[in-house]
Amino acid sequence: MAKVDPKIKRDLLTGEIIEGETFEHLHPCKTRRDFLAAGLIKMTASVTLPSIATMLANQGYARAQEIVCPKGQNTTLPPFITVNLAGGAGLSANFVPHDQGGQPLSTYTRMGLGTTSTLPITYGFSNSAPFAGNGISQFFVGVTNETSVTTLQQAAFVAAPVKTRDDSSENKLNLEGMVAAAGRAGTILPHLGNNRNLDAFVPAPNPLNVIRFSSIEGALAIGGRLGSRLDKTQQASLFKAIEDLTMSQARGLASKSGGAELQKLVACSSQGNADLVGSNDPGVNPSSDTAFMNVWGMQNNMDMNSSAFTQAAIVYNVLKGNAAAGTINLGGYDYHNGTRSRGDEKDLEAGTVVGRILESFAVMGVKGFVVVTTDGGVTGPMSNSAGSPWTSDRGSAGMAYMIGYTPDGQPQASGFSMGHFLGGRSQQAVDQSFVTSGTAEMAAAGIFANYLSFSGQIQLLDAVLPRTFSTEDLDNILKLYS
Repeated sequence: MAKVDPKIKRDLLTGEIIEGETFEHLHPCKTRRDFLAAGLIKMTASVTLPSIATMLANQGYARAQEIVCPKGQNTTLPPFITVNLAGGAGLSANFVPHDQGGQPLSTYTRMGLGTTSTLPITYGFSNSAPFAGNGISQFFVGVTNETSVTTLQQAAFVAAPVKTRDDSSENKLNLEGMVAAAGRAGTILPHLGNNRNLDAFVPAPNPLNVIRFSSIEGALAIGGRLGSRLDKTQQASLFKAIEDLTMSQARGLASKSGGAELQKLVACSSQGNADLVGSNDPGVNPSSDTAFMNVWGMQNNMDMNSSAFTQAAIVYNVLKGNAAAGTINLGGYDYHNGTRSRGDEKDLEAGTVVGRILESFAVMGVKGFVVVTTDGGVTGPMSNSAGSPWTSDRGSAGMAYMIGYTPDGQPQASGFSMGHFLGGRSQQAVDQSFVTSGTAEMAAAGIFANYLSFSGQIQLLDAVLPRTFSTEDLDNILKLYS
C-alpha cells in the first residue's frame, strides 16, 4: 500500500491535489470564536463548500445560473414586448381592414362596424393606419389617452390579418424563440412573463413567470430555505464561494441532481455575479425613475403588488436590457356576451397598456417593438350600424398587430397591413391565400421578418428561418424598415 504524504493536500471529493493555501494556513484558529472571526468566504470555499454545493445541486437552487451567467447579445436588436389578449379580441373591429388593393371593404356589416359609407375612420400613427373613429375603436382611444402626439408620430403601426383558433392557447404566435435565436439576450434576467401561445418555429427560452414585481426580485436571489436564512451580504458571499470552486470540484458534483446546472454556474461565475446577488437593487426596480412611473399612473400610489406595477416592471427591465423580451398577458377577451360594452371595456384596457409601453419607449429614449396577439376574433348580427353587440367567436376574422417606435424620428413604413381581408357581404374575413395569413405560425414569422427589417438586420432571417420566405414573399411581407 502506497504511503500517504501528510504534506500533500487533496480534494475531499475528487482526491486531486489542491494547490495553494488550505484553511489551516489562513488563520491560527483554535476556538469556535476564532473560526468565526476567520470569515466565511475562504472557509466555505476550502472546507465547507462541497457540502453546501451538494445541497444547492440537490435542492435545485442552482437555477440561478440561468440568470447570473453573462450572456453575449446582439445589442442592435431593439426591445421586444408582446401583449397577449387571451380569449379572442376583436382586433379586426378596431383597426379597419382593407382589401388587396388597399381600399376599404365594400361593407363591414358582419364585423360590428356597419356600412362602409357610414363608418367614420380615424388615421393614426406615422403611417396613417386606419381605425374606427368616433370612439368606436376603444383600443385606439386607449393608445391615444396614454401617448403624446410626438410619440404616435414616431411609431408605425401594421396589422397582420391571420386566421387563428378561437379561445385556444395552441396558436403558434410566440415569437420569443426567434428573437433569442437572432441574438437578443438580457444581461441579468431571462424572458419575462409566460407567453401562453405555442412557440412559432423556434422554441422560446424558459421564461420567468412574473406574477408580481417580487418575482423579478426573487429571481436574483438564492431560493428555498437557504435563501430565506441568508441576508444579501451572506448570499453574495455564498456566490463568491461558488466562484472559488475549482472546475474539478464542479465535475465531482455533476452526477448529482442539479449538478450540471451548478457546473455551468461555476464555469461562468464572476465577481459581477456576487455583486448582483448581494445588491439591494441591481437595476430592476422602476420606482426610482419618476418619469417612467408617471407613464404608468403611479406617481402617487406606488403599490408594488398591483398589476400596473408588475406590467411597468416587465417593460422597464426589457427596455433597460436586463431582459431580452417580455410578455404581458391580459385575460377576459372572450367577451362575446351579447353586448358591446364589455368588449369596449377590454379593448380600452389593451390600448391603455400598449399606449403606456409606447410612451415608456419615449421617456426612456429607446427604440422598441410591440406585438399584440389574440386567439380568434368576434362577430355579431348583421347590422348596418357600427357598435353592434358581440355574440360569437370568429377566428376567420383574426388579426395581430405590430408597432415599431423610434426615438429619433419617424420609422419608415410601406403600408399599414401585412395581408388583407376579402370584401363582400358573405365574406368580410381574412384572405388566407396571402403567405402569412393562413396560419398563426406563418403570421408570427412575418412579424419577425418585420422586426428584423425594423432593426436593420433582415440578413439574419435566413439564419433563424431558413427557406421560409422567398424574395417575392418578402417584397409583400415587409412593411417596417430601419
